[in-house]
Amino acid sequence: MENPSTPYTAAERMICKLRDVYSCDIQVGSSGAITAVHVTARAGRSPKQIARDIEAILAAEERVQIDHRKISIAQYGDADAPAAQVLERLSITGVSLHQGTHGFEAEVTLSSGETQATGRAMGPNTRYETNRIVGAATLDAIAKLVSGDPALSLGELEETELGSRRVLLVCVNHLSGRTETSLIGSAEIGYDPTRAVIYAILDAVNRVLGSFSPREPVEYEIGPAPAE
Repeated sequence: MENPSTPYTAAERMICKLRDVYSCDIQVGSSGAITAVHVTARAGRSPKQIARDIEAILAAEERVQIDHRKISIAQYGDADAPAAQVLERLSITGVSLHQGTHGFEAEVTLSSGETQATGRAMGPNTRYETNRIVGAATLDAIAKLVSGDPALSLGELEETELGSRRVLLVCVNHLSGRTETSLIGSAEIGYDPTRAVIYAILDAVNRVLGSFSPREPVEYEIGPAPAE
């Protein structure tokens, strides 16, 4: 529930919509500046993640930058986290390509269970580079779904013939400690070369997903505007 007397009622209402958040009270000083944000939430999400979402809402909706030390979060209830902490198999949710004044930009949205993330990359609009830009955006999306640094980098991309079919081969480099592994994936190019790049990368990395932990989902993310 939000405090009906605060000038930040709209922001309080949005904060209360965050997962596990029950109430929000934004306190304001005589100058009109926010002096404190008090939140109660059910146990489950980390206070640090909730605080980041609160900062993002205030920045986007109220144009207010707040020191995280002014945010207090009281949690209650069962603090036991779900036992399963394994990243589920990845799938494509959306693909967006833009031609702007500064080059070609690709946005790739991937999902893992109920969580999704959008990766972005930009570069020159040539046939070879376009595939690499889409590949880089795909790896960026994967990195946003994984806890920590997955240490994945794009290697070679190559088109080949398999009988009467065109196939895309991709190499994704995976660094684990001091060991570097080449993950090879493939996909039929078919009618959509862009998705073939994404499918080939997913074919390569899906086999190592069991070694990754899922990142705690961000409820409120501010991303850059599309290139013009």
